[in-house]
Amino acid sequence: MERYLNEKDYLIIIIISLRYYETISGMNTSVEGDERTSNTVYIHKQLQSEFIQNGCRNYRFIPILFPGAKKCYIPTWLQNTHVYSWPKDRDDILRRLMRVEKYNPPPIGPLPTIVSIPL
Repeated sequence: MERYLNEKDYLIIIIISLRYYETISGMNTSVEGDERTSNTVYIHKQLQSEFIQNGCRNYRFIPILFPGAKKCYIPTWLQNTHVYSWPKDRDDILRRLMRVEKYNPPPIGPLPTIVSIPL
């Protein structure tokens, strides 16, 4: 797990759901999920730290809202980045994972001719 967090070539999908929100906000206090909870909180703090170290720029996190999740469940530090909705944005998510642009930029044409007319 540490390797994927530390190696910047990997994209990280963050699934936003009620359960995730409750876990990272400390609302989930179940005893049986203690190890899962601590792992989730640890990963969340690592991701938040990287985001802050990058000057609050998102280079590799892909937040995805699952059905039934609300926008208020998104962590505050991720609210200014593009958030995808599942399954509505499935194609855009796949494009992002494959690092393929949705629209290809037009080819660069010839330079315009500048005509100078003295006054």
